[in-house]
Amino acid sequence: MQTGPRLAIDYGTACTRAVLAWPERPWQALIVDGTAEPSSAVHVGRDGKVTAGAAAWRLAEDDPDGFVAAPLAEGVGTVRVRGRGVDVADLVTATLLMIVSEAERTAGVLPADIRMSVPAGWDPGRRTWLRLAAHQAGLGRPQLVEAPVAALLSTRAAAGLVLVLDLGATVEVSVVRSDADGAEVLSTVADPDTGGRAVDERLVAMLLNTQDGGVETALRGPTAGTVAVLRTGKEAVSQQPAVTVPLPAPGAAVVLSTTLVERAAEPMLRRVAELAADALRAAALEAADLDAVYAVGATAAMPAVPRVLEQQLGVPVRVATMPGAAVVLGVAEAEGAAAPASEPAPKVPKLTVLRGLGLLLPGLASVVLFSHFVYETRGATASSWGELAVAGILALVLCLAAGPWIGAALARDAGIRGRWDAAGQVSAGLLTGDAFGVTVAALYAVAAGLYLVVPFGEPLQWALLPVLPAALLAAAVAVLIRRRFSPPVIVEFPLVATLILSVGSVLFTLTVAGDGPQVWASRAGGALIGVGVALLLFRIRVLQGISAVVLGVFGFFIADPRAIGVFGVGIGLAVAVWWGQRLLALVRS
Repeated sequence: MQTGPRLAIDYGTACTRAVLAWPERPWQALIVDGTAEPSSAVHVGRDGKVTAGAAAWRLAEDDPDGFVAAPLAEGVGTVRVRGRGVDVADLVTATLLMIVSEAERTAGVLPADIRMSVPAGWDPGRRTWLRLAAHQAGLGRPQLVEAPVAALLSTRAAAGLVLVLDLGATVEVSVVRSDADGAEVLSTVADPDTGGRAVDERLVAMLLNTQDGGVETALRGPTAGTVAVLRTGKEAVSQQPAVTVPLPAPGAAVVLSTTLVERAAEPMLRRVAELAADALRAAALEAADLDAVYAVGATAAMPAVPRVLEQQLGVPVRVATMPGAAVVLGVAEAEGAAAPASEPAPKVPKLTVLRGLGLLLPGLASVVLFSHFVYETRGATASSWGELAVAGILALVLCLAAGPWIGAALARDAGIRGRWDAAGQVSAGLLTGDAFGVTVAALYAVAAGLYLVVPFGEPLQWALLPVLPAALLAAAVAVLIRRRFSPPVIVEFPLVATLILSVGSVLFTLTVAGDGPQVWASRAGGALIGVGVALLLFRIRVLQGISAVVLGVFGFFIADPRAIGVFGVGIGLAVAVWWGQRLLALVRS
């Protein structure tokens, strides 16, 4: 049962439509750039900045080289803009970001239930690509609803065999079988060179007397604004007999009539009839077997569409009440789509005794080491600065280990609830913990400098330099989790290694300057540090065992006050290596 607003998006070749569907209120179209049908065109600046919507058209007048009229028509790879490859998904994301911004402004928060239309003929790879572009725009994992199925929902077509003619900037013709249990696409054929863009191309050729009539040439040239006016005029004559369209100098304004538009649309309509025959043939059906034929899409609003297609197909053709919005309205009504409406919140690890110790011990060890460094050693020797390094590293380990719980707490905050998907929660927890850890290390350095009355340079160097590699790698892991399309996973720092390093560090630093039994205690602490480092460096059990013996023995024999700095740097590098391995695993997966 729907409990909150639902965002439905129909990202098209020429324009994008989006509506908010409320449980007990009429649907509401999102108005972007002053229209319910903002352009999908984008402009790539010389600095790589992508501008979407009406602003892209304005920039195209002075800088046509950066203009991409229809990103969706460029495929799913890259498109050459200004001589360099630009990811098409990034261009799509730019338009979707406008929708996200307006949805948040209108609804107060981005809805958790998000749906998008998808052409029925798209394979799983292209559908995943569209979800990726949506994910980059902050839309999480939207449901994908096939366009012809959505069109049937909005037209309230009776159960049976229905031919859906989706006449937008391009054309897709589908045979759909619907019953009480839902709808199934039996066949679909498409032609990207047929549809509203083809009509625009002929209008440009007829009115501007261009030789090639190429819409891309017109759109990329100095007449981009004029082409936009022609497109608007073409749509306007669906409601009135004629409109006046200004042409650039030395051309004069011309009257764009219904007759002229129908002449430009004749080849397109003939091709639609051919596609309809192909779709019926693919479904092993005849036109007489159909229960209904519906035309949807902005181009279907032309008065000539039902008349010409009825003549070609020999069966009645009905045009949806709001043909341009038929698909997006059907997407808003769709129920039970295959993909979940949104990702479930990541499951925060249960706070067991071991995990509790993994959070408590490094925190206590960090405070103990810092206190011992300040109040006992007073920074008497250069080697004692290693205590400050170890204290900072353990503080970072604690804060990063607390990342899952920090993220869960942030997600429950009333001010930001619902704005993050699962990946955002995991990423925010890690980044926040990372920032806390580095801040604590820096505060240690400042406090040590003030108490010992020394310049801040040396304590900052010892407190931050061993921490920064691990902190930067952890931040990279958090960013990658946020940007990845696959489901996020909770990153847990090894608890056993954390406990061993915490105990070993305290045991070593507190007893290394003593004699008698304390010597053996410090050697035991050095051995524990070596074992903890080995557990972080390797993931394979056999290698962990071998390296634990080697590094443990090494730590046992180098237990000396002069080795405190060595241990501090070693622990910092081991923690950094562990986070580096997590980063590499995410990049490869």
